[in-house]
Amino acid sequence: MADAHQDSGGAGDSFDLTQFYQIFFEEAGENLDLMEQMLLNLNLETADDEELNGIFRCAHSVKGGAATFGFSDVAELTHQMESLLDRLRRHELQPNSMMVDVLLESADASRSLLARHQAGETGAPPSTADLGRRISELASGASPAPVAKAAPAAAIQP
Repeated sequence: MADAHQDSGGAGDSFDLTQFYQIFFEEAGENLDLMEQMLLNLNLETADDEELNGIFRCAHSVKGGAATFGFSDVAELTHQMESLLDRLRRHELQPNSMMVDVLLESADASRSLLARHQAGETGAPPSTADLGRRISELASGASPAPVAKAAPAAAIQP
């Protein structure tokens, strides 16, 4: 039995985590889908502990896997989501539509970042700094500044 166990603590030993990427990407996608569904079904006035804990667990699972596999952009974004969700589940904040919107947007951004990693894309990922700022502001109890949106193409006159 002892022969079946490999010591990974020795110098020069390395463990190839890439063999688990596909499982991680599938599970992360499922967690983001579940989180999104739970957020869409969340009653802001009567949100209960089970719902809020379930949403938190989804973000926590994605964050943990992303950190394990070295996808720091996803880990950082989901960590920020966790901060807001933790305050909600501790009843330090009352959920509101801005929070749900930023969490849904964050789930979409996480999905996009994960797709880049899955495809092996290199180069700078899209910035999530503004999204992180809005999450932090909501987690602190403040209302975030509105997001500057570009004018629709049809409204732009030549």
